[in-house]
Amino acid sequence: MGVVSVVLLVGVGSGSSTGAVFVFGDDLLDSGNNNYIPSMAKSNFPPYGLDFPQGPTGRFSNGKTPPTDLLRTAEFVGLPYPPPYTDPATVGPKILQGLNYASAAAGILDQTGQHYIARIPMNKQIENFRESIGNMLAIVNQNTTTLSAHLAKSVFIIAIGSNDYMNNYLLPELYSSSAQFTPLAFSDMLVRQLAQQLMVGILALFYMGARKLVVSSVGPLGCTPSQVHSSGGAQCVERVNEMVVLFNSALRTLLINLNSRLPSANFVFVDVFGIMSDILINPYLYGFSVTLKSCCEVGEGKGQISCVPSSIPCANRNSYAFWDGFHPTEALYRVVAERSFFGPQSDAYPMNIQQLTLQ
Repeated sequence: MGVVSVVLLVGVGSGSSTGAVFVFGDDLLDSGNNNYIPSMAKSNFPPYGLDFPQGPTGRFSNGKTPPTDLLRTAEFVGLPYPPPYTDPATVGPKILQGLNYASAAAGILDQTGQHYIARIPMNKQIENFRESIGNMLAIVNQNTTTLSAHLAKSVFIIAIGSNDYMNNYLLPELYSSSAQFTPLAFSDMLVRQLAQQLMVGILALFYMGARKLVVSSVGPLGCTPSQVHSSGGAQCVERVNEMVVLFNSALRTLLINLNSRLPSANFVFVDVFGIMSDILINPYLYGFSVTLKSCCEVGEGKGQISCVPSSIPCANRNSYAFWDGFHPTEALYRVVAERSFFGPQSDAYPMNIQQLTLQ
């Protein structure tokens, strides 16, 4: 399951000037969509959600995840939790306050994560959002001016791509992509596909008023406990991190080009890879003492990343960087969220999320 996402912050009828959040991505942002589809990629059981107010909801961590959950807090912009799109209860005016389309095991490529059976790839997430636009128009009596103003206050935060490595390219026994593409060719292909998804899907909303997009890089996958354990070592797998750097570099270039082509829009690149690498290199500066091991007990065998159901996790969760074999703890997520929201251009380029919301 994955490390990149898309979020929209829209504002109709809310106390915040950035009113709502619409999320696109993978398991790092899935708030429960996979609960309602026949997927093997789920986290709606203990010990997941141990520190989340509502308990196990389908979030792949012990607590809140960025940016949507943490943006809700007072130190950010005070937004409500966007409900999962697939939840049958997600209907009516509440959708104007935000929706979460993210799906665990999903990727940029439709075939990514198919061994988990059901998941909602990026193409389908965009299709679902288009359907939601029709529903929103119905709520505002087909008033496109009202909806355009609503979308103009939105922030799209896109985080997707890590599953295309973890649950595709790095699983040669299940997928042929590593035999078909060199790491450079694969990264270029992924970014071209994402560019098409943005242009054909989300950027169509540009003409309806959407102007603010945040796209996060893939994190250092080679430093996840799953990869470290699979390599039989006690340090990050640099070969994997080098692959990710190729993708992130092409992604950053794409966003710079989009800023040039659409000067009235703002595309922000959040360097999650750089932020997390800094944390893992200097853990004690951030209060972490365990960086390459998971807090919860993870199943045995190659590629196992999820917590064993009802297992007892570590007691000092704020000291661990990773919750399970792949997903960070709330403590690490909070650092990433704070630096994304308030950080310098080295963290978020050409502006941080706080600056973006004020545009």
